[in-house]
Amino acid sequence: MKRRGLLVALAASTSVAVAGCTGENQSFDLDADPARVPESAYAEGYSGQDPQSFSIDQAFNATGVNVEVSATTWVARYTNETIGSALFVVSTPDESVAGQSVNPLVRASGADLIRRLLDQIDQQGIGGNGTEIQTDDIEEAGEETQTILGQDDVTVSKLKTTVDADVEGPNGQEGSVEDVPVLVYIATVRHDGDVVMLVGIHPEDLDQSDQLLSMMGSVEH
Repeated sequence: MKRRGLLVALAASTSVAVAGCTGENQSFDLDADPARVPESAYAEGYSGQDPQSFSIDQAFNATGVNVEVSATTWVARYTNETIGSALFVVSTPDESVAGQSVNPLVRASGADLIRRLLDQIDQQGIGGNGTEIQTDDIEEAGEETQTILGQDDVTVSKLKTTVDADVEGPNGQEGSVEDVPVLVYIATVRHDGDVVMLVGIHPEDLDQSDQLLSMMGSVEH
């Protein structure tokens, strides 16, 4: 069921509860539209993939009605493997009941948003597999602004943290590095009934801010 169906059904169930009867349990499916960076807007050295879907399941109680919601969310990843930078583009349904979002990703921000996002996509590495971003020691590092999806001056929060990563040497030798300083960029935009979330990252000593912000400004939804 689409988001309008959720509201109508909840209103009907609430009317029953107010009348003194117990509303029936409700189950709903919400679908976001994919968001992506067009290939023509890739920054130099970046490659991408088509958006892939995953489901966020949430259960809650609304005015005596037990509600289960499954929210289909889309994520696309764009990486520069040479530098170790990446941009995640996520679109997820934006629906609220009694003033509270039914989507845990929409309720999150900052380090919590990064943690939840990575959990939801099975922690597929930022900038490559085997990469783990440290979400316990994130520091604010300022902000930028960008026009995203037609909205001017969207705030892009800049954060500082470290990552641990598996790496491959020039001779094919595998190894790992720890506590590599990185900068993380986060922006969220509400657009056509969805929330579009953008998470970019690059090593602190290899600046990719212009490239990441440019791709953020080119997102389509």
